[in-house]
Amino acid sequence: MRVLLVIPTFKYAIAYPEFLSISDFPTGFAYIAAALKQAGHEVFGLNPNNIVGYVSAEFMLKDVLTKRLKEIQPELVGLGGLCTDYKFLKDAIGIIRAFNPVPIVLGGQIVTNDAEDAMKILQPDYGIAGEGEWAITQLAAHLAEGSDNFLGKGQVSFDQVKRDIDSYPLPDYEPFGIQDMLDNFSMATRLLYRYSRPDPRPFGIVTARGCPFSCTFCTAHQSYRPRSMPAIIEELRITYERYHYNILIILDELFAVNKERMNEFSEAVIECKSKYGWDFDWMFQTHASAKLDLESLKLAKKAGCFFFSYGLESASPVVLKSMDKKIQVCQVIEAIKLAEEAKIGFGANLIFGDIAETRETYAESIAFWLTYCKSSFVFLSSLSPYPGSAVFEACRKKGMFKDKQKYYETIDQAQVNITSIPDRDYAGLKQMTQALEGTWLFTKSSQILKCEEVPDDGLLLRYLGGDYYKITAQCPYCESEVVYKERLADAKTFFWIGTGCPECGRKIKVVKE
Repeated sequence: MRVLLVIPTFKYAIAYPEFLSISDFPTGFAYIAAALKQAGHEVFGLNPNNIVGYVSAEFMLKDVLTKRLKEIQPELVGLGGLCTDYKFLKDAIGIIRAFNPVPIVLGGQIVTNDAEDAMKILQPDYGIAGEGEWAITQLAAHLAEGSDNFLGKGQVSFDQVKRDIDSYPLPDYEPFGIQDMLDNFSMATRLLYRYSRPDPRPFGIVTARGCPFSCTFCTAHQSYRPRSMPAIIEELRITYERYHYNILIILDELFAVNKERMNEFSEAVIECKSKYGWDFDWMFQTHASAKLDLESLKLAKKAGCFFFSYGLESASPVVLKSMDKKIQVCQVIEAIKLAEEAKIGFGANLIFGDIAETRETYAESIAFWLTYCKSSFVFLSSLSPYPGSAVFEACRKKGMFKDKQKYYETIDQAQVNITSIPDRDYAGLKQMTQALEGTWLFTKSSQILKCEEVPDDGLLLRYLGGDYYKITAQCPYCESEVVYKERLADAKTFFWIGTGCPECGRKIKVVKE
């Protein structure tokens, strides 16, 4: 069976064009592609990102998707995404329907978290909730035989079996233009994913699935299943030889909760760097219950770790309890101090706007940020209530979001205040945090020592304008040399760049007066 997999475009409903790096690629599609290929199906991809030359995202999608459908003549089209991808999914399904009656299967978090409404509003032929490898191969096999014994039209597969992750084939990114993303769009990645290398080539690896915690704003409540270390190292061996990335992003909610597992990974990477000549830095995320120690972090640093992050969300005990975070602020303070001693960057998010948020709790988090986070990558943002989360259901009980379709249509536009703070005051507080986030006002700065233009005629520059510059500065903390690459519209006038020191891991602000 000929299967076309279409990934969503980044910020489709907000801005066009937006450029996608492999660091933010929806990895689930690569796993689905690999599973279908292993089952004997022909797999084709469409990555409608990084495409310029159209007046809007809608015109671009209609043109490239219609051309791909004509070229491939698929017998099944697979789509999926988050709830924020609603507009893209709606438009893509409409384009496919106008082309021919090819069956459409919808997956991803939008179905997993809101199957009934997502299926009713978007009206694909089939839905897959949860992990999709087994379900989509079964669906494709039955459709190839002309049978609907597996799924009937309009039905959703809820596969509750938690299979051994090591039994899945390694993710296959080839149908989606991975080489182009690595070669031409790596500079589109986020600051955190590239400050350790002037010429970044970021790449991600899934080392586990699921998260057993039940944070009220989150939707990913599943049993935690880590992959075996030999399987992880083998994937690194294969992918590094193929793509030569230099920054590895470990996709795992709880990577270091088992300290021995992280130590095993660090030791394996050190060995393989010596044996195979691997040359990459890496980063991970974990939970505050990890109880990291200095020895483990120093070993990780030796293995190339330059950054790790915690799920913080608030520094108010009242809000943390409301969010069901199951962490204590003192754990985060300890991690920040350990990170500084180990010379590894530390990151987290403070998310304002929980139902229990008050002026006092808001102030608690801001005070924590000013006291402990001036040299850490702790970002400030606002909570969004998404379908599938406990906070969304609490809002529904309050009478909010009664019209689900209208909610989806405006999901990236509506500014929602679910706190008890009056709207005017809440808007003022948000404006303050946005200003703090946007200016890096309290971050230590360093004067630029050297600013050299770097020749580049890639698509990013041709569209966005400006030039790339290699910027050299001195870290205000450890005094080591910091070399960073950035696109600048004008290097002659005042500018500042937010970055980090690859040596000591601290957040710094590089300034040209």
